[in-house]
Amino acid sequence: MTEFLYPFLERTETDLPAVLADVRASTRQKGADTIALRRGIDLDAVVACGEAIREALGCGGRLLVFGNGGSSTDAQDLAHDCRALGWPALALVDDVATITAVGNDVGFENVFARQLIPLARHNDVAIAISTSGSSRNIVAGLEEAQRQHLLTCAIAGGDGGRLRELELDHLLVVESDYVPRVQEAHATVYHLFLEVVGPRP
Repeated sequence: MTEFLYPFLERTETDLPAVLADVRASTRQKGADTIALRRGIDLDAVVACGEAIREALGCGGRLLVFGNGGSSTDAQDLAHDCRALGWPALALVDDVATITAVGNDVGFENVFARQLIPLARHNDVAIAISTSGSSRNIVAGLEEAQRQHLLTCAIAGGDGGRLRELELDHLLVVESDYVPRVQEAHATVYHLFLEVVGPRP
């Protein structure tokens, strides 16, 4: 099982110093990769996104955040941190009953869009987090947000995927295909724009 994360840890390996050296080198490389991705973040785009979010929240809007897999935990973290600043926020992934009902009855690609139909209101902000930028339920959710004229924001990986086609208000792309490093950089991005949003007066 460890081969996926650490391919150099073979079961026949008996040279402990060599294994430790490999682990050390791997850890340093991962750190260097993460630092490089963080340095590539477009800070002007982050500030612009944060300011737009703050304006919408200041006018009575709420943050509605969604994502799949590891990005769903990022969505939960972002919503929690936003609430900690005093602003209203909801992670759509928290409603397990609705997600499983919609997924079972009308398809998993609709689990976020179907929630936005009754939940979204004027001045709300839809934020999607996706390492691929092409998940069907993420695209459908943002399309529904656009239909309802919400502020639409997304944090994506790779080349931005299908989200580049949507003409979102704000799209922040971490240009890497290695999911663990992308997710680390995504966390940096949304914590940075929360710093721009700041606490509720």
